[in-house]
Amino acid sequence: MATTKKTPAAPSAKAAKAQPAARAVPTKPLVPVKSASELKAAAALEAAVAQGRAALQLQMKQWEQAVQLFTQKKYKMAEVRFGEAASGPAAHIADKARSYAQICARKTQGSDVNLHTADDHFNYGVERLNARDMEVARKHLDQALALEPDAEHILFTLALCCGLSGDGIAACENLKRAIALEPRNRILARQDPEFMALAQQLPALRGVLAAENSDSY
Repeated sequence: MATTKKTPAAPSAKAAKAQPAARAVPTKPLVPVKSASELKAAAALEAAVAQGRAALQLQMKQWEQAVQLFTQKKYKMAEVRFGEAASGPAAHIADKARSYAQICARKTQGSDVNLHTADDHFNYGVERLNARDMEVARKHLDQALALEPDAEHILFTLALCCGLSGDGIAACENLKRAIALEPRNRILARQDPEFMALAQQLPALRGVLAAENSDSY
């Protein structure tokens, strides 16, 4: 009896399909875990930055209050505020505040004028400027600058004096030098009502206040 050879059955359509390759599951990069000491140091740094920012804001507020009191000729109260601003973190504001505090002290004590140092001439020049005695004020501010040519606070005040005296060119040049020595003088000038009033009259001065980069000398 003849045997019939069996042919293998064809694979089903489902079986013929290739099985999809397994997808790799993306893994998140491991975040390094900070130690307790690192966390403590980071928190301390953040607190120090916040404290420094708050101290600077307080100093600026004390300076603005002192200037306002000085303009109102309330010298005793202004002296206290200038003294507070002098202990703040920004050195350029502290230096100005100390100089103005000396002026207030002399005003309240009625001390005689005795001019020898740059500070002496600067302080007396500021007194005369506040009294709108422009000629005498500029003379003593010039003498103070001759004794300390790189004193940015003298240049700043001299710029205001020149502007109020009608010398716009000298006002711009002195303010540019003050800003070159201490860039924050631009911010102080922007916050000063007298400088801003002058800027409305002097386009060149307005340009100095609006600029972002100080000119080089």
